[in-house]
Amino acid sequence: MPRFATLAGARNALRSGAASPIEVLAACRDRIEQSEAAVRAWRTCDPDLARRGVEGMEAAERTELPLWGIPIGIKDMIDVAGMTTTGGSRVLAGTIADADAPVVSRLRAAGAVILGKTATHEFAYGAVTPGTSNPWDLGRIPGGSSGGSAAALAAGHCLGALGTDTAGSIRIPAALCGVAGLKPRQQQVRTEGVIPLAPSFDVVGPMARTVEDVALLWEVLSGAPLELGGAGDLRVVCAPLDALPELEPEVASAYAGAVDAFRGMTASLRDADVPPFTSFDAPRSTVLMWEALEVHRSRGWWPDRAGDYTEETRGYLLHAEKNLTPGAVEAARAECRRLAARLGSVFDDADVLVTPTVPCIAPTHEEAAQRSEGSPRRPIVMKLTRIPGPVNVAGLAALSVPCGLGAGGLPIGLQLIARDEETVLRLGCAYEGVAGWAEPGATFTG
Repeated sequence: MPRFATLAGARNALRSGAASPIEVLAACRDRIEQSEAAVRAWRTCDPDLARRGVEGMEAAERTELPLWGIPIGIKDMIDVAGMTTTGGSRVLAGTIADADAPVVSRLRAAGAVILGKTATHEFAYGAVTPGTSNPWDLGRIPGGSSGGSAAALAAGHCLGALGTDTAGSIRIPAALCGVAGLKPRQQQVRTEGVIPLAPSFDVVGPMARTVEDVALLWEVLSGAPLELGGAGDLRVVCAPLDALPELEPEVASAYAGAVDAFRGMTASLRDADVPPFTSFDAPRSTVLMWEALEVHRSRGWWPDRAGDYTEETRGYLLHAEKNLTPGAVEAARAECRRLAARLGSVFDDADVLVTPTVPCIAPTHEEAAQRSEGSPRRPIVMKLTRIPGPVNVAGLAALSVPCGLGAGGLPIGLQLIARDEETVLRLGCAYEGVAGWAEPGATFTG
């Protein structure tokens, strides 16, 4: 396992004086030089610029600032002063941010070192992150749209990262790349300075190699301390297989193993009465596509810059423009509210709902590139968003944590859903300890 493999480990070394910020940054830089040419996790990355900032850090602050000297990657949907914010699109090529987004300001105030901007699917409108590869298998996708952040973490390029999540865009790549990612509730983290996709569903959240590391980042982003004691008092329910899309055999096996682990960890465990996750597909897609069209129109990008979009994103916007009406969108919103209430009612007598994060291991680049006749959407997008997407509709908190390895040793993710972030992090930390995924060698080490 590489030196400074986890944020918590690096933080302990920095606080004790056993390591300096220069050493931590150098370790990340070494791993970037070893694998970035193949992984392509970054849109912009400047370790030399980061080093100049590190050289000015005051040693007296090392025990006062919770992220002092910790290198962090920022998804290229989020403003970092002096760096480009392109949303992975030619539409915004060369656009330089004048100021940090508030969420970045929080990280800087906590002593974090901003290493650069991670790759994203264009305008976060997809689940693949074209151009970026999964560090576990370069022939496979990292997922998306926060695929660059997940790939950078899995390859050891940074110790924490920010992603955005509208239909699973933090949790999908976390699951496929064997890292942890938290989708907070809406309104918990300010989204000014973040390019929107569909404002009703959009959130910003932390990603890291372990749940413990995600919890450390969440304390900074939320501004509130966490109580992450044991999970023995939590009432856990599991999504039954007939409510889920068809799972690949190794995902079904890992899910069953995780459920067994919870039997000895929590106050109770039973199947949940949840709506079929497929029932969310049509209404949430309608709302998302309509809101995305409104965003791109209001910013003056669409249709004026239509030729600068990728074919995929242009197809989504054209489809929404030609096929959606205000009446259809309002009906979809009403159905989303009904389904959200149904999903939320699970928590009337439970604390956490457990599901797989996605139904498969990381698809190959070729599988992800397949298109459906007459539809702008790649089939892989609905497959990957079907389980995590309803959480955004319901406004709940969710955490993806590694729970096993499938074919070819590829990671599998488990999703924990609750009414608040502290609850999913409590159960996630407890499960991580039992499952051993934070142990040396349990994740990709670059």
